[in-house]
Amino acid sequence: MEEINLDVSEQTKNPKNKKGIWIAIIGIVIIVSIIVVASVFAGSSGSSNEKLAVSGTSMSVEYNEYLGYSAKITGVAKNVTSRNFSYASVEFSVYDANGNNLGTALANINNLSSGDTWRFEATLFDFPSTRPATFKLVEIVAW
Repeated sequence: MEEINLDVSEQTKNPKNKKGIWIAIIGIVIIVSIIVVASVFAGSSGSSNEKLAVSGTSMSVEYNEYLGYSAKITGVAKNVTSRNFSYASVEFSVYDANGNNLGTALANINNLSSGDTWRFEATLFDFPSTRPATFKLVEIVAW
C-alpha cells in the first residue's frame, strides 16, 4: 500500500492560497452588501405599498391670462406604518378633457411620524393652455 502524506503546511504557507481566500471573502461581502442595499431601496420607495393612505383628493383650477391654467390637488395622506419617515411625497399626473397628460403635480414633506396625517397641496409644475380636467395618483414615496 502506498502511504499518502496529508501534510497541508505547505498549502497554508502559500501566499497565493491566502490571497484567493481573501478575494472570495471580499466578493461575498460585496454581494451581501449589494443585496442589503437593494432590499432597503426596494422597500423604501414605491407607490401603492400602503406606506401612506391618500384620501379626500380634489383638484382646483385657475386661469391667468398671462401664464395659462394652474392646478392644485389637495388631500390628506396618513402614515399608516409603524415607522417615522424623514421624507414623503405624493405625485399626480394631470390630464385635460381629451386625456392628454398636462404634467405633474407634486407635494412633499419632511418628518412624517407614524400615525401622522398630512394635509397636502400638490401644485402642477406647468401652466398649460388647455384646462386641466382630471388627475391620477402616480407615485407615493416615503423613506
